[in-house]
Amino acid sequence: MLAMLVGLLALFGFGGLLLILVFGARRVEEERQARAEREARLAARQPRFLVIAPPRAEPRIRSGVDESFLWQLQQYVQAEQLLADQFVLQPSIETLYRPSGRSLSH
Repeated sequence: MLAMLVGLLALFGFGGLLLILVFGARRVEEERQARAEREARLAARQPRFLVIAPPRAEPRIRSGVDESFLWQLQQYVQAEQLLADQFVLQPSIETLYRPSGRSLSH
């Protein structure tokens, strides 16, 4: 009788420990997922590294700058902006030194 009582008590204790382990692991996974979602929301709201404001409605003053050069410069800055955003979201050596694929000279 005593052996049966000790066996039941050990089984009850083992079951309790198993429940603690299962629920603790589930809670850790839920916290990890919630933290990842929260970081993704924060990263989406952070200001961009190189913010390019849209041009104002004021008339442009022609200073003799080549329009094709300005377009090329804009494309270059946009490509660098994409790389900077990728580095902010996933910082690593590879994303830091990855070339944009664009150059300012032909």
